[in-house]
Formats: sequence, C-alpha cells, structure tokens
Amino acid sequence: MASAITLTRPVVIKAIVTESFKRLYINDLEEAVKRVEALVQQIDVQLRRMELERQVTPQGRALRQQLELERARQEATRAELQARLQEARELTLNDEFTQGTVEGVVEVKIGDNLFNRITRTEIIVKDGIILEIREA
Repeated sequence: MASAITLTRPVVIKAIVTESFKRLYINDLEEAVKRVEALVQQIDVQLRRMELERQVTPQGRALRQQLELERARQEATRAELQARLQEARELTLNDEFTQGTVEGVVEVKIGDNLFNRITRTEIIVKDGIILEIREA
C-alpha cells in the first residue's frame, strides 16, 4: 500500500504590470493580430481564385466551405486578440495580471487534508523574477 502519491494541480502565474511587461505584451498581441490578418488575406485570395475558376464540383464546394469556416475562425481569433490588446493598453502599473496557468506537482500522503494540498497556488512574478508563491 502506497503511503504517498504525487498529483498535479494548476498553478496560476500572475505578473506585476511594469512598463516593460506592458510594452512586451502589447507588442506580442500586435504581432499576433498581424499574423491572423495575413492568414485572412491568404484565405481571401484563395476564395477569389476559386470564384474566378468557376469550377463547381463537389470537391470545390467542400473546399470553399472549409475556407469560409477557417476564415470565420480567424476573424473570431482576430476579434479576441483585439479585445485583449485594448485590455492590455488599459493595464495599470503595479496591478497583478493573470498570464496563464501551468501544471505543478504536489505530494500527498495519508493523513493530509487533500483539499489543502491541491488548493489553488499562485506564483507572482515581476519582469520574470518570482517575487512570491501563494498557496490559498
């Protein structure tokens, strides 16, 4: 019978907003928007080419439908990125900003309170340097 096992738990990464963080984050989002816009343009070119060829085949219709679906997905991605970009521009210095979640491991053993051991954990960073580890 095992006396301890290792489990995974989510660990939230939060960054303290600095000028440097804000500038890098905005730059990353602007680059992502440009990549999505380039993809949408490529899809539009393919759709126009299909219209000019006027080949109405089952495969052609399926491809067109696929391209239109992908275009809609990319447009949704662009809208989400632009909303995040607006949010990024409004970030206040020294606030905490949730960057994402990573998986962390924790060992649990007989007698531990499971809920205390797998509770939410946060790592607070400032310009990439860990300032604090919080366990709720």
